Amino acid sequence: MCAHYGFSNLLTWTTLVDLAGLMAGAGALNLPEEERFFPGSMAPIVVNTPKGRLARRMHWGLVPPFWNQPLEEKRFPTFNYNTRADDWLDKPSFRDAVRHRRCIIPATFFAEYSGPAGAKQAIPFGRPDGSPFAMAGVWGKWQGVHKGEAVQMNTFSMLTTDANAVVHPIHPKAMPVVLSWADIGLWMEGPLEEAIKLARPCPDDALVRI
Repeated sequence: MCAHYGFSNLLTWTTLVDLAGLMAGAGALNLPEEERFFPGSMAPIVVNTPKGRLARRMHWGLVPPFWNQPLEEKRFPTFNYNTRADDWLDKPSFRDAVRHRRCIIPATFFAEYSGPAGAKQAIPFGRPDGSPFAMAGVWGKWQGVHKGEAVQMNTFSMLTTDANAVVHPIHPKAMPVVLSWADIGLWMEGPLEEAIKLARPCPDDALVRI
């Protein structure tokens, strides 16, 4: 269920600044010409702050702030890397984050896996023209113990919804919530009751198998 995404050289720092409306003068992130992410990766996301929107690299796999055991007992990084939209307000790990710490995850593709166990292949999906898009997410701060060391980390998770007609043949259960750039302000900064309405499959013509 979308444990793999990334971007191509069509997502540059200048493009991200323009599309996401990042705060003027914000420190640039190093965005290689191509990068792929899996749970546990340090990946760039966009968050809202009192001063404006900023891009930050965070660990993919949300650790809830109330987790007080060693992190390895939570099977990090394979937990909480995504969850369905209809579960967010009920799950203790997500309900505070979806109210107060919504973010977007920039990408040019996400992948779903298909095939028999032990021989699954990643099937990527993206915009017809290859352009960058945003996926809905949440983030949080955690501090505690990992492998005997005191750590502090920022982590994030991806929101999923029903698969549209393009993704359904490969992964019928779910797909990421893909946002239009015009809607990212509502997702990150709008009232929860309005923002959560964006958690729906994107139009079929917005994605192709690549």
